[in-house]
Amino acid sequence: MKKKFIKNVTIFLSTLFITQTILSGCSMSSSKVSSVDKKVLKNDSIKNSPQINKEGLPIVDKDSYQFSLFVDNRTPLDNQFVWPMLEEQTNVKVDVQQYPYEIAKEKYGLALSSGDYTDVIGGWCISPTDILTYGVNMGIFIPLEDYFEKYAPNIMEVLEMPGVRETMTAPDGHIYAIPFVSKSPKVHFNPYINQKWLDNLGLKMPTNTEELREVLHKFKTEDANRNGNPNDEIPFSADPNNKHLGLLAGWFGLPIDSSGFTMIDGRLEFGANREEYKQFIEYMASLNSEGLLDKELFTQDLATWKGKGEQDLYGVSIAYWSADFKKIPLNEVPDFKPLPVLKSPQCDDPKWLAFTTGIQTLKSQAVITDKAKNPEIIVRWWDNLYEVDNSFQAKNGPFGKTCEKIGENHYKLYDKSKLSDEDNDKYSFDNIFCQALPTNIPPDLKLDKETPDLYDEKKDTDELYEPYFVDGVIEDFWVPSEYSAKFAEYSKSITDYINQKTAAWISGQADVNKEWNDYCKQLEKLGLQEYIKIRKEVIGQI
Repeated sequence: MKKKFIKNVTIFLSTLFITQTILSGCSMSSSKVSSVDKKVLKNDSIKNSPQINKEGLPIVDKDSYQFSLFVDNRTPLDNQFVWPMLEEQTNVKVDVQQYPYEIAKEKYGLALSSGDYTDVIGGWCISPTDILTYGVNMGIFIPLEDYFEKYAPNIMEVLEMPGVRETMTAPDGHIYAIPFVSKSPKVHFNPYINQKWLDNLGLKMPTNTEELREVLHKFKTEDANRNGNPNDEIPFSADPNNKHLGLLAGWFGLPIDSSGFTMIDGRLEFGANREEYKQFIEYMASLNSEGLLDKELFTQDLATWKGKGEQDLYGVSIAYWSADFKKIPLNEVPDFKPLPVLKSPQCDDPKWLAFTTGIQTLKSQAVITDKAKNPEIIVRWWDNLYEVDNSFQAKNGPFGKTCEKIGENHYKLYDKSKLSDEDNDKYSFDNIFCQALPTNIPPDLKLDKETPDLYDEKKDTDELYEPYFVDGVIEDFWVPSEYSAKFAEYSKSITDYINQKTAAWISGQADVNKEWNDYCKQLEKLGLQEYIKIRKEVIGQI
């Protein structure tokens, strides 16, 4: 997967697309559509369908169907061989409208509010809350379970995996997205430390927060990257779209997710108003006051963060994996290693929050909108992508170039060192497909490699962090329709406030000790107790 599930995604900011819009047919009202209305939309679309083959390929006669798809993606479409491959198989053409994530997120909201959206929307812009808002309540995202049952045996196979149907089914009983299930690391985002810099300076891997402080000071002052400039090193930074700084509160005993929640003794609890979170902020603010944090930690975009990483300027950075900000040459071990879970003067028993149990179901990764004239064709197109041969190539490159099929659910990856530099770039993970879109790689897939990995960074991270996991994983959940509007209001106002104050305190614009009590009171005024109550009710904890 993206890797990144968590959620998530590597993207570059581009201004080339600022004036473009998400286009697809004529506008329709986004007023609420009842369940009866939804069924009428489905039946009408089937009546007006071009000739569709219910089974086999192609799906339709050549040039008889095209649908538009909006997705966040940063790499050019030109090299993405999957699209023409699928078009040749199906006779269905896809008008892909892609934007880097920062731009896509903005355009996504504008398109839905204006009614000017595409037949299909995919990627990381969509949230489970959006499924409730634009699917359950407004009917913009249409129910798909009947189409799956009639036209999509591969998707049905995924849907019937243990727990998947239950996870995908919204409170109104409908399924609004393509189910996306895959193996997943348990640790998604974490800090990585530059092992090469440690070696350059003869330093040991830090085991506690004060040792980390000392290491960061030496990174900053002793020309750790050995480029002759003792002042260009940035001791600590983070992916601007996935900072996940609250997880570092685990160094003080209580890791916090991006919504302010944590797990205590297997139960969901709010943590961003607890002493451990305040201790984490005090520590990070002290690092900043000593010039050890990236000056652009809270202001840079993804392209800036990645650019500095490629210049070998980071001592430590939070990321999904280190390749997000520092390319790993072929057949080389990365310069970075996962930073261990650190002890602190306040906590001799640090904790970390796992994101998954090792398998992840993403329930809002691709939806079909009410603009689609023939949803059954789109569902069949996606079911063909879910043929494992197609999905495997979408993740690994074309058969005969980068890989081959050995047998049923059994594949082999070639030695990439035998490829030219041009083909290595052309068939790199990011360049071969829009990886934010759902595909189907079975968890039991067997994989052979001509050259075994020298180092499995995510596996190593999981093994290193597992002894520190809190009891339980924060589960994905649906908010029932009667709570959805209020919950969305609480979620946005509270999360925005936490992020705003955390950034101000760490960056030195305000003092956490002077403002902490007022901060806690303001959380209550924003509806914190009701927010917590809804979260706990929907997961059956109350």
